[in-house]
Amino acid sequence: MRARLAVAAIALAVAGVAAGQDAPPLVVDTLPASLAGEWLFRIGHDPAYASPFREQRNWQRIHVPGPWERQGWPEYTGHAWYRLSFVVSSDLAGIDLGLDLGRVGDVDEVFLNGRRIGDSGSFPPHFDKATLARRYYLIPQDVVRAGQLNELAIHVYNDSRFGGLLGPPPVLDRYRTVLAHAVFRDVGAYSVATLLLTLAALHLLLFFTQRDLLEHLSFAGAMVAIALFVVAHTTWGPSLVLGFGATYRVVVASLLAGVALFAAVPFRLATRRQPVALLGLETLLALGAAFTLVWRNEGDLQFWLYAGEASLLLVAAVTLKIEASLLGRRPCAPAAFVATALFTAAIAFDVLVDIGVLPRTRLFGGELIAALAAVPFALCTSLALGMNWMQRRWGEPVDATTGLMTRERFTDRLASELLRTRRNGSSLAVALLRLTVADAAGERGQPAVEAVSSLRRALRQIDLLARYDGETFALLLAETDERAATTIIERLRRTAGETAGARAGRAHTTAGLAEYRPGRHLAADELLHEAEAALYAAVSEGGDCTATAP
Repeated sequence: MRARLAVAAIALAVAGVAAGQDAPPLVVDTLPASLAGEWLFRIGHDPAYASPFREQRNWQRIHVPGPWERQGWPEYTGHAWYRLSFVVSSDLAGIDLGLDLGRVGDVDEVFLNGRRIGDSGSFPPHFDKATLARRYYLIPQDVVRAGQLNELAIHVYNDSRFGGLLGPPPVLDRYRTVLAHAVFRDVGAYSVATLLLTLAALHLLLFFTQRDLLEHLSFAGAMVAIALFVVAHTTWGPSLVLGFGATYRVVVASLLAGVALFAAVPFRLATRRQPVALLGLETLLALGAAFTLVWRNEGDLQFWLYAGEASLLLVAAVTLKIEASLLGRRPCAPAAFVATALFTAAIAFDVLVDIGVLPRTRLFGGELIAALAAVPFALCTSLALGMNWMQRRWGEPVDATTGLMTRERFTDRLASELLRTRRNGSSLAVALLRLTVADAAGERGQPAVEAVSSLRRALRQIDLLARYDGETFALLLAETDERAATTIIERLRRTAGETAGARAGRAHTTAGLAEYRPGRHLAADELLHEAEAALYAAVSEGGDCTATAP
């Protein structure tokens, strides 16, 4: 059979030379078969170009894969056609063949022997940009001419950036194998996105327990943006619901938003002030993310795509520099540095591929290289943030008797919470609790550890309890108005009483409550002074009650 194919190819080559063709047709006798190499190319559009075995006088040669802008048509946008002739072995007759074209910029329709076998996106006037889509087409058995010459014709339309068959190299293979590769890529992408979203949910929970740690919120938002970016590249994903053009907008917007949100995280981890220039860049990227979702012409989004890629490289390099300075000072710094270096290298590789400097590859599914490198980077950053959270939660100076936060640290946390409350307009209340426990003989003593522990268990995760002085404790109630705070304090009084009763004693809980009022409380000390005044008022009334500031 191979001998017969060789003879047929030689005969076709001789006929091709007689007709002015420079090279013999490709012979496909084993699968998978790469279709990379010299193709015929012509700009413009005529439906008749889909007809097989046309004259070749006005066609040029172009290498596939690769954008046509780098092969002699640098400024061209519009319609173009590709043609390739090949012989399919008779041994492959009866096999469901599939065509994997890789990426195409931006829209395509494919013909084999004059019959249309598939398309992606929509041509003008209803243009739907499908650059991100990987092309997988089933070739019907009755279209393939086994043992004879076949011609593949591809109609492409491009409106900006790079046009043509961008890569990886087109491949002819069994359709089930082509489909399996597509499923493998999607499963990998969804697995990465699921992990990133899980990390995002975890750090949202950590943020709600200590809401002055804004780096957890920024990291969670960045993980959501990266997950959305990865999922948008899948074959069976947002493009099926939103369409190709809208998905392209989502990709650009998520890239810009992810960089803008993450930029502050390494500086917060290293307890360094963020440069003003970087703050300006974050603002610009955030505006760009909003811009990409509403701007009418998708061709104009390439500026923001380049800006996002350049900013991503910049932020990755800055993160790498910061982590290098932390080597030997933080326990997880070496692992974080290696993970960031790998992620930075993967980003650089993807950017070079995206701008056409390096060819596209099928390694790990092409676009998944940076996504896979993001996994160890995200895990190491998450670990560093988690250790920082634990240090703030349990590693800070605490009161030796009760194990609670100290007064100084409570005042700092209250100041941070005041700033957050002013920004979002929520409620905030502060209470000072005087807790005394008397034994069966009526002798007063220091608050029992059991009573203090019961108070901590009765509070919400977002509430903060600290040792103020002596028998007095400070309580910060976020997103709580005066009425709700009174209810919480009454519950604490019952809890303390039940705990003291179990020890054959009696607990007295006297509370002074002050609610934050905009324009009245400018600093944490002012709110604490009002809570102290309310506490003294409650004491003067006999104690074991709650008084509120006017």
